[in-house]
Amino acid sequence: MKIIVTAILLLLVAPGAFAQNTSIYDIQTGLVAPGTLVTPRGVVTGTTSSGFFVAEAPYDAYRGIWVYTGSANAHGMMVGDDVQLCGVYEEYFGLSEVNIVAAGLYGSVLKMGVLPVPLPNVVNAADLFGAGGDAEPWESCMITIQDGMEVTVLPNTFGEWYANALDGTEVMFDDFWYDTALVELGQCYNNATGILNYSFSAFKLEAFADGIPIVNCTVPTDAITFGELKARYR
Repeated sequence: MKIIVTAILLLLVAPGAFAQNTSIYDIQTGLVAPGTLVTPRGVVTGTTSSGFFVAEAPYDAYRGIWVYTGSANAHGMMVGDDVQLCGVYEEYFGLSEVNIVAAGLYGSVLKMGVLPVPLPNVVNAADLFGAGGDAEPWESCMITIQDGMEVTVLPNTFGEWYANALDGTEVMFDDFWYDTALVELGQCYNNATGILNYSFSAFKLEAFADGIPIVNCTVPTDAITFGELKARYR
């Protein structure tokens, strides 16, 4: 009986509506209204000082979300932690998030155990950033952009830089985890793995610290005479 009474009280005094056992998929596909107290569960895929990203099985499109714990809060979560959340679903300047702070006394992050970190979803740059592409399904999801890319714009003061895929699609990067001191103009990437974030009205890949395989994109040349060239192909 006490459990039932507690549940009733929670419904009465919690901020806004309450959606128990909310899936991340339902949040990201518009089935949950902003301002609702939600309780999704998933595995941590990336952390920062103010929060972390979480994904739920089967770890595909619409299955990732940002969890805000507050800049002053030490959440203590690590990649691979299985977490049960309670927070308010908000759209923070276009980014879907579970705001633990906004839930007040009801806000919580409970570690349930540790799970294998899911593999990233493989996508094409054009499907995210090209004409007719749609990055929204992959917001806050762990992905690998499989295209080869070349750096075209060096990092700015906000830690953002750009690379063009082989088909000309421009990809924006950000420095949550990747060291921008490693970025060089004209540098080539074989692919890039990280979490697709949305901030300041733009989607950008938060590449993992080890998420960018750098390859040699120059073709070496040899200084040879015309006679030597003919001799090679006799």
